[in-house]
Amino acid sequence: MSVSCGIVGLPRVGKTTIFNALTASRAQVHAFGAASQDPNVAVAAVPDPRLDDLGRAFRSRKVTPTTLQFVDVAGLVKGSSRGTGLGNQFLAHIREADLVVQVVRCFENPEVPHVEQTLDPARDAETINLELVLADLATVEKRRERTLKLARSGDEAARKLAAALERLLAALEEGRPARAAGLKPEEWGLLSDLHLLTAKPVLYVANVDEAGLAAEHPLAASLEAFAAGEGAPCLRICGQVEAELAALASEERPELMAAYGLSEPGLHKLIHAAFSALDLTTFLTAGEKETRAWTIRRGTRAPQAAGKIHSDLERGFIRLECYDYQDWVACGRDEKKVKEKGLWRSEGRDYVLREGDVCLFRFNV
Repeated sequence: MSVSCGIVGLPRVGKTTIFNALTASRAQVHAFGAASQDPNVAVAAVPDPRLDDLGRAFRSRKVTPTTLQFVDVAGLVKGSSRGTGLGNQFLAHIREADLVVQVVRCFENPEVPHVEQTLDPARDAETINLELVLADLATVEKRRERTLKLARSGDEAARKLAAALERLLAALEEGRPARAAGLKPEEWGLLSDLHLLTAKPVLYVANVDEAGLAAEHPLAASLEAFAAGEGAPCLRICGQVEAELAALASEERPELMAAYGLSEPGLHKLIHAAFSALDLTTFLTAGEKETRAWTIRRGTRAPQAAGKIHSDLERGFIRLECYDYQDWVACGRDEKKVKEKGLWRSEGRDYVLREGDVCLFRFNV
């Protein structure tokens, strides 16, 4: 499945620096807010050492990782939801995103003044959240007007939609995100075409300086507390360090990471957090022709997982043969030994795929 992350934030918070580092892009960084109307869009391969391992063992001609798309829009400001700074136009670029990644400035730099003149990560995050709420409020109000006319005419579907819209409206008018409105899954199904910004899960990124990578850092701690209050994840990423890492050859990166006390690059941390926030998991297919990673929603059953590869596999699904990647490693990377130890499984239509399953789908059409 294609997964997209929309990156938002105030101007001059380092969004594009982080975007470039995460995606190995060269989008222009605008230090003083003179940003393009067009978003920066790039696709990053999801690092997965299991793929290379399987690819070598199966002598695969092709190894294909799963990917994440990042959409970096220009900095938002107060009033963006009403069109200030063309902000409403920018917000439209992330309506199709699955996850909102809000980058918040947690570093000092007198050469790049903050738009509010002072650093206050919680205030900045609240500013962006309010603009997203106001943008959604305008969207819901427009739909409500049309829906009420149909509901008054006796249209039962319109009545159900109108009731859901009223609950959404109440939450948004209180400044709460759409995801806090308490709607049922079937109600969200009626509203899916609205692509509400605050219905999406959010991931906060504290863009820190080198000092911010240490455990104690007041600015990052402020944002982390704010995110915790929302029940949202928050990562610390140093945009400048990530830019340095991105500029190095892969074999040179471990030394620099060790110097900064980093266990993994920021891209890896963000991917892990994004997959968790979106409740995603990965299964693998391996063979001489291709070894590939596939992203699915956690809880996906075998036939639907097969459909991610090709609709014919879902339509003609017979069974799934699979084993756990770690079991394969423990068996010396030998499928024969996996079978001998009884770790090769045959699963039916109700089987829910697990992270790291190496799969072979049996089908007939």
